[in-house]
Amino acid sequence: MSISCDCSCDIDEGPDFYHESFPKARKVRKCCECNGEILPGSKYHKVTGKWHGKIRTYNTCTPCHSIRKHYCFYGFYFGELSEQIMECIGFDYTEVPDEEDDD
Repeated sequence: MSISCDCSCDIDEGPDFYHESFPKARKVRKCCECNGEILPGSKYHKVTGKWHGKIRTYNTCTPCHSIRKHYCFYGFYFGELSEQIMECIGFDYTEVPDEEDDD
């Protein structure tokens, strides 16, 4: 199955500066997109930069980073991936279905 969609958003202003890396977690971290845990030993996407005069760090789990990379080609806001995907494709990828819904 292939979904052809651009879930990018218009970015008003980029960061003054930023640095990105893909470290291995040494402690439990929280993904800024799905709020899931990034467990020790797992690689994750880490971005530190200055936006609107404030230094911020955003940690993103590998699955969310992959979704963002494949569907938000031209722009995104950290922490808003699920909303962008919902608007573009029409479902909440972070929602875990109830087992009762499988019937």
